[in-house]
Amino acid sequence: MGDTSRNYEQGYRSALTRDDKQLFRRQYCEKSVWKGISLTFVNLSAIYAAITAGYAALRLLDTPIIAAIITLLSLIVVTRQMRALENIVHFGSHNNFCTDKVFNDRMTNLLAAWPMLQDVMQYRIFHSAHHGDFGAHGDPCKERLERIGASGLEINSNGQLIYAILVWMPSYVREFYNEVKSSSRQLAIFLTWHASVLAGLTAFGSWQFAAYTALVWSASMFLILPFLRSIAEFSEHDYQRGDTVRETTFNNLGLLDHALLHPAGDAWHALHHLHPTVPWWKQGSAHRFLMAKDEAYRQVQHRDHLIQNIAHFPVAANGVPAGNDSSHSKTTYPSGMVPTAAE
Repeated sequence: MGDTSRNYEQGYRSALTRDDKQLFRRQYCEKSVWKGISLTFVNLSAIYAAITAGYAALRLLDTPIIAAIITLLSLIVVTRQMRALENIVHFGSHNNFCTDKVFNDRMTNLLAAWPMLQDVMQYRIFHSAHHGDFGAHGDPCKERLERIGASGLEINSNGQLIYAILVWMPSYVREFYNEVKSSSRQLAIFLTWHASVLAGLTAFGSWQFAAYTALVWSASMFLILPFLRSIAEFSEHDYQRGDTVRETTFNNLGLLDHALLHPAGDAWHALHHLHPTVPWWKQGSAHRFLMAKDEAYRQVQHRDHLIQNIAHFPVAANGVPAGNDSSHSKTTYPSGMVPTAAE
């Protein structure tokens, strides 16, 4: 196991040929201001479209059950899109939005970070430490798990996972906002952003619709989103599995991951740590390229379910156990999540 006084080994020895490496950089490490803006705007707009659908259902439908179902579905969509915006802030902190770093931060803030009460520059501070000090005492994500008591626990079912997260939730929310803490100036910007949107909704709609929007946004952000975010973050790393990024970081490839927990590229989290210059809209295609051409990448940890007690030891991409050391069978996984073969 890794020594927490030092960083875990980062990167990996790629099996790509020189030509394939050049091809990978050309095809999958692009920066596109128009793709960044348009895709982020679509994710942001989907929140208000879902809120509108829920509001219309409550106002126009005569069947309470159907109206309630539509409203519930709209709430799920809103929260899912908020996760997407958070994923985009994460990639924006790596300057994946566009080539101009100043414009990168402005667009990331305007379309993703400020709506989520975050600032990409502040986010970059602690997230850079996560990459640079991965696995060591300076890794904020590892330290957060330790502070809330989530490190070293064995969880073997979805029910246990949900119960554990509910127990950890107050501490988790406090720790998360301590990391993305904002100045009074930034808080004023966040409030101005939301006040401007609500003023527009009042002017072009009604004050009732604006009030409904504020209520749904608040419920999604402060009640539902922390639960989804905590599941997503607990599924990204298992620091006790080894002492390298490749051994302790996962690609989460299940339907639930793509649909709800990691909707904007973050499902391929191992790929991101190994190739952080790949933008969120290229994650899937970059993963498929590497799976086809890079034998070393195929040995990265992949799984398609949140809770996988499939084996007592890691399984490589080709389905062969990664090692036959009997000590693997005694490993305790902090989140109880054991990797399976790659797709």
